[in-house]
Amino acid sequence: MDIILEMLANVNLGKDLTLLARGGRVVIIGNRGSVEINPREVMSRDAEILGMTLFNANESDLASIHAALIAGLENGSLRPVIGREMPLREAPSAHQAIMEPGAMGKIVLIP
Repeated sequence: MDIILEMLANVNLGKDLTLLARGGRVVIIGNRGSVEINPREVMSRDAEILGMTLFNANESDLASIHAALIAGLENGSLRPVIGREMPLREAPSAHQAIMEPGAMGKIVLIP
C-alpha cells in the first residue's frame, strides 16, 4: 500500500508498517494509547510515519483536504473499508458498535 490513513495506531501501526510499499506513508489520525514499533519496518521501505489532527488545520487546509478526499472517492484512488451498513435510525447502535474492540472498517448509515 502506498498510503494508510490510520485511525487506531495503538492497535494497527505495527501491522500497517508491514503492508507499506517502498516509499509508502502512514498518516496517523487516530490513536488511543502507546505504540511500540520496529523501526526497521520503516527503514527497509524508506517509508514515512506522519501524525496530524484537524484541530491544527486552517480554513484553506480544510478546503484542500475536503477537495482531495472527494476527488479520491470519485476517481477510486481512495477505497475505504466498509465493515457494514446500518439504517440511520440505528445511529446510536452504530456508534457503539464502531467503538467495540475488533470493529473493522467504517459503518455506513443509510437514510
